[in-house]
Amino acid sequence: MNAGRYVGASVAVFVVRTLLNFVFYGHLVHGEYEAMNAAHPGLFREMVPAYITIDLVIAFLLTFLIIKAASAFGGGIKGGVTLGVLLALLGPVSFGLYYYFSVTFYTCNFFAIESVYQVVTYAIQGAIAAAIYKSA
Repeated sequence: MNAGRYVGASVAVFVVRTLLNFVFYGHLVHGEYEAMNAAHPGLFREMVPAYITIDLVIAFLLTFLIIKAASAFGGGIKGGVTLGVLLALLGPVSFGLYYYFSVTFYTCNFFAIESVYQVVTYAIQGAIAAAIYKSA
């Protein structure tokens, strides 16, 4: 593995991931979280530095997995997208199912919207990681 290309691809995935999460969670569905918090005061914490740190860690891990395993799914951007979608289904989407069946305030509609977002954003991140690592 080329360390420079790995770091470059990871940083690009981190930037895109953080921007997408900021737009989706910080603006598009923020009202849904405010409604949940209004119904259940003190339920959520906003720890933006922690969210960004987690995005950084996940970007490096996701890029590593794309570099090492995307060839098993066709290689290149196609392999990166496929692996990204599978990771989204195994991670955030399956966690969302547990969350949906565990609490009363997580609606089916919100679960569906968030799941589609996760699958799409992981596909985008997989494509970016594969494209940048290969082309750099």
